[in-house]
Amino acid sequence: MQLSEVFGARNAQLIASASAVDEGESFRRAVSGQPLDAVLGAAVRRASARFAALAGIEDGVLRSGAFGGQQPYVDYYPAVPAKLDPLEECGGFYGFADYAAFGSDPWMARTELPSVTAAGGMLRLVFHRPLRAHAGKDLRFVPPPSAATLADVVEKLKGMISATARVVPLPRKAAFARLRLLLDDYSFARERATSAGAFNAIWSARTFRRLGLAVPLVSLAELLGDEALLPAIAETLSLFIRERRAVADCVAEALADDPEHALHFTPKATDHVPLALADGQGIRQPVRFDGERLVCDGVRLDAGDDAASLEAFLRKTRGSWSLDVFAPLFLFRLGVTGIVNGRGSIRYSLVLAQVQKRLFETVHPPNLLCSCNPPPTGPFAEAVRRTCGEEAVRDWEPTLIARLLCDEPAVIRREIAESWR
Repeated sequence: MQLSEVFGARNAQLIASASAVDEGESFRRAVSGQPLDAVLGAAVRRASARFAALAGIEDGVLRSGAFGGQQPYVDYYPAVPAKLDPLEECGGFYGFADYAAFGSDPWMARTELPSVTAAGGMLRLVFHRPLRAHAGKDLRFVPPPSAATLADVVEKLKGMISATARVVPLPRKAAFARLRLLLDDYSFARERATSAGAFNAIWSARTFRRLGLAVPLVSLAELLGDEALLPAIAETLSLFIRERRAVADCVAEALADDPEHALHFTPKATDHVPLALADGQGIRQPVRFDGERLVCDGVRLDAGDDAASLEAFLRKTRGSWSLDVFAPLFLFRLGVTGIVNGRGSIRYSLVLAQVQKRLFETVHPPNLLCSCNPPPTGPFAEAVRRTCGEEAVRDWEPTLIARLLCDEPAVIRREIAESWR
């Protein structure tokens, strides 16, 4: 996918200031030529080793400061695993934002697959129930799926395979064998995970490894909470708070330069702090600054705008705090030297680049758009197309679950590598 497919011509200046490119080779050369920060590198290696042990996978090899990441899902459209391919080329790492608010993205809890067994041709698989009861919770405070929930997923997938095989050619025996591998990883994740965030990330990691993607993987919550990184995070947070009015003005100016409304960024109030806290029920609450203290859900907190009190606060609340949409700027200050973005996050980067220039007087590091949008293909889509019509699958992208049930991992891995280039 090219930048011109995401942005209009009037965004050219913002694109340039965000160092955004859509060609992988130039990104790889730029990132690979930059030294890896020693403190960040050590923290990433610690987090990667711990996560690999939890997920039961081989650890990856870190060679550069390139980064990509997002919320962990229960299934993926092709554009997400595609981001791991250029990261592996340049030896970077990938982070699961396992602190996101549950329900802010439906893929955290469910997926939809074409099935002739479902009304309208789309079968919904829900992994985390009940949806409403957990809405807005930090993923670390949502329980992993129950055995009954996973059993329901299994039965629905079995029915989908059998029904599809009656409409189009689909080797049932091979599909059921692949289903067992898929569900082995879901079962493994359920046994190891203490939260929905961990469940999603563990399953994702094992699936990525099955596909041959060997990039180092980390929990962003754990990485950002690393003792060695907390002082730098507190310093950056202190700067954001002290310059919060300038940040709000900078965001407003960037949005004013976006007449086509392509950036999809929310304006920020002058009391905005790029931090959230999980409350007693696990709900992810935004943090504000009242001029003297941090405030969350109407309660004044034990931290001002100085780095020392903020560092102590972050250490005290480790496991409950998380960064917001400005997280990449913190990572850049920690030593990340390049970022791989999808078609959603690349929009945000154009605003973040303006804030970075204003706050830190630095230029956004190499910024690669890596995305794709393949047509609805495969036996499940074809079966629904024949029985329900083209309209039923028009907007569906062939997800990883659908692909894993139909083809060998090497085939899918090759498709991932070719999809975004």
